[in-house]
Amino acid sequence: WGICFALAALGLGITASCFGSLITGLYAFGLFLGTIYSVPPLRLKQYAVPAFMIIATVRGFLLNFGVYHATRAAIGMAFEWSPVIIFITAFVTVFAVAIAVTKDLPDIEGDKAYEIETFATRHGPRAIALLGTS
Repeated sequence: WGICFALAALGLGITASCFGSLITGLYAFGLFLGTIYSVPPLRLKQYAVPAFMIIATVRGFLLNFGVYHATRAAIGMAFEWSPVIIFITAFVTVFAVAIAVTKDLPDIEGDKAYEIETFATRHGPRAIALLGTS
């Protein structure tokens, strides 16, 4: 755990020293979401709805908006929304929802054995596969 805490602090420190408060806040928010998704006692990846919301937020909005803003800041350009970035962010967020809903299809047997509630264990693989490809 010591290495994890040290690397998280290092990443936050680098972000804070190289970028403004918005990017540092987005980084901290992503770090927080990743922690509550993966680490006990919360470990929200075991609950279908919070897991899908975290995945869609991080993969969709934070990665696209955050990387775009950080790249512009790194080369000295002010942030501005563009139709292309709005489209990419919206598209990838919707795509991330499909990923989040279908990510547990290969793990159904293990999830059932350990009583982990996912969309796949709740609704069955066929329904989730159809939903994910619609």
